Amino acid sequence: MRYHIIIPGRPVPKGRPRLGKNGNVYTPRKTREYETFVGWKTREVIKEPLVGDVAMDIKVYIKSQCGDLDNLEKAILDGMNGIAYKDDKQVTVLAIRRLRDKSERVEIELWEVAE
Repeated sequence: MRYHIIIPGRPVPKGRPRLGKNGNVYTPRKTREYETFVGWKTREVIKEPLVGDVAMDIKVYIKSQCGDLDNLEKAILDGMNGIAYKDDKQVTVLAIRRLRDKSERVEIELWEVAE
């Protein structure tokens, strides 16, 4: 079975970990909020995490430049972790593209890979 997930709005690349005043390392708030949003949109489509190897095709639609593609991919995969799959190390096939469009969004096609 193939799943199609749409994350509306401007994609947010994974931010670098920050060092807090108390010496703790934390993920920037904007990144955490986007990953949570990705998780909620994923839950609307996938009810139980997939257990086998997973393939993903990610299309990132943006109006203008929006961070490095690898940082966008990391925020998306981390947001889906534990929801679409148990762990992102299950992703064995990954394609990601950045496309220009006035309607900013991320479209993800996801499916289990037959062994």
